[in-house]
Amino acid sequence: MILKTISKENYKNFLTRQEKKNFLQSSYAASKMEADGWKIEYLQGLENNTVQVTCMVATLPLLRSFRYAYIPRGFFIDYKDKATLNSFTALLKKHLRKQRVIYLEIDPDIILQERDKNGDIVPRGINNQDIVDNLLACGYIQMPLERGSDIGSHQCRWTSGIDLSKKTIDQIFSEFSSQTRNDIRNAQKYGVKVRTLKPSELSILDHMEQEAGERHHFEAVSLETYEKMYKFYDGHAKAVYAYLDLSDYEKTVVTEREKTEAEIQELKVFLKENPNSKKKQKRLKVADEYYTSLKKKEDQISQQKELYGNELPLASSMFIKYGKTVTYLYSGSDYKQRVYRGPYAIQWHMIKESVEEGYEYYDMYGISGYFEKGQEGYGVFDFKRGFNAHVKEFIGRYHLVIHPILYMLHKRIHKNI
Repeated sequence: MILKTISKENYKNFLTRQEKKNFLQSSYAASKMEADGWKIEYLQGLENNTVQVTCMVATLPLLRSFRYAYIPRGFFIDYKDKATLNSFTALLKKHLRKQRVIYLEIDPDIILQERDKNGDIVPRGINNQDIVDNLLACGYIQMPLERGSDIGSHQCRWTSGIDLSKKTIDQIFSEFSSQTRNDIRNAQKYGVKVRTLKPSELSILDHMEQEAGERHHFEAVSLETYEKMYKFYDGHAKAVYAYLDLSDYEKTVVTEREKTEAEIQELKVFLKENPNSKKKQKRLKVADEYYTSLKKKEDQISQQKELYGNELPLASSMFIKYGKTVTYLYSGSDYKQRVYRGPYAIQWHMIKESVEEGYEYYDMYGISGYFEKGQEGYGVFDFKRGFNAHVKEFIGRYHLVIHPILYMLHKRIHKNI
């Protein structure tokens, strides 16, 4: 096997021929990483003029004059072909040594074992322990198989998503939990609207995720991150916003209140002539209570208009469309307005759009890897499970050590690498 450097254009052309690819392996990701200070190189391993391996290698300065190397979501390679993996690894180590790299990190886009929507292992399902064994045999060091939502700068080891392939919108909806279907219908009943945010409106998403971060005790990304996503994932990044059009909602409430008011008058006329009708008395009581609740809603709408204008912000999220997958990356919502089910409106809007545009997988992205009520991240997992999102457990992170002494020194300084 020989190792050669290829151009970014050649790498992009290679990606167009790949059935399975992750947005983190894209040239768009490379451009963003370069803007963040990474040095990017594209490599291929060839055997008899046939490409066996392709990858994007990103490096950053480490320990003064040395570097750290990272290949997001791993190589394009047949990991089950141990001989090819071993040959490429040997060449890669020599190449990285010349680049003064201390160690390489990879986190392949490969599941460890197949799991269902509850997180349970599927009997006789996919199992890629042989790939793990091959990596270990080729000199890679497996990092601890982590659970939990806060894993620093590492990629998600646990995610969940929906298989959209060969399914209609109605089939997909029918596979949601009954509670999720009801939440979507409630958002529709309130008339919640969803629209795409312009680059100049990304502060809406930023504000909502900052609030969510404070509420759930996680560090939200910056507005600059969203702006970079729009810039470097040009045409592939999409932020959407769920809101309540207060004028439209007010019209609906007023119409309902007027209808209820008319019903109350009819009931009162009837009871004046038939005072002993318990059925109508009960109906009048219910109508009176409903009328009172509608009047309260009208007052609430007036207050909301004073605070927010005509649009009541409910939730906002960012997605990446790449290859055959739509990935749900960031989100935030106004907890005070949760009754309107803004996050459900967004997810349903994007799932439908994904199907209509021919995407085959809807990646709801990171979960904690804990599946019992009361455990860390259960609420996020359960929200996604309601959409019939099946759990994915990846094989984890691996280090390929180039300079052992410097690697050990770095580990002593930074224990969580």
